[in-house]
Amino acid sequence: MRLLISFIFTLLCLCPAKSQETEAKEVLFKVFVKDNDGTRIDLTANENYESKITGFFSHKAKYILKGTNADRNISQHNDIFIEILDTVQLRPNFFRLMNLKVKKRNREMVCWSNSMVVGPKDHSKDFIPTVIYPVDGNIYRISIKDLTAGNYLIMYQEGLSILILFYDFDK
Repeated sequence: MRLLISFIFTLLCLCPAKSQETEAKEVLFKVFVKDNDGTRIDLTANENYESKITGFFSHKAKYILKGTNADRNISQHNDIFIEILDTVQLRPNFFRLMNLKVKKRNREMVCWSNSMVVGPKDHSKDFIPTVIYPVDGNIYRISIKDLTAGNYLIMYQEGLSILILFYDFDK
């Protein structure tokens, strides 16, 4: 009987914790850096990934990007910029800077976790707290000068909803 109650409780916990993935049919935001002369260099969204939800009583939503390095290394830059193209749907305070962990031949991150005891958490250990500074109109800046060498990613996550656009870079 106790096992049945535990199973039902787990199912109830899993239902509200389902990640809502939204694939962008149009570009809602862009990520870029600026050269020393002010030239804008756009980063491209990485479309080579897979998503997994692991665990049963305690589970996590993971995104796994193929390869051990990003296409773009921006180690010489101190800031990364976000241009919001759809200001109705997107708000700047929901952009996330995430740390990617290299495992085998891939890089992965945990977007959210859920357990029967604690409930859902939308900030994982891979989340790096940042301040997003307004620059001009719909352009915002995140300082990356204090980041150590590694793999990182910019994404949009509002609660457990994730906009599937991953801008990954190496520092």
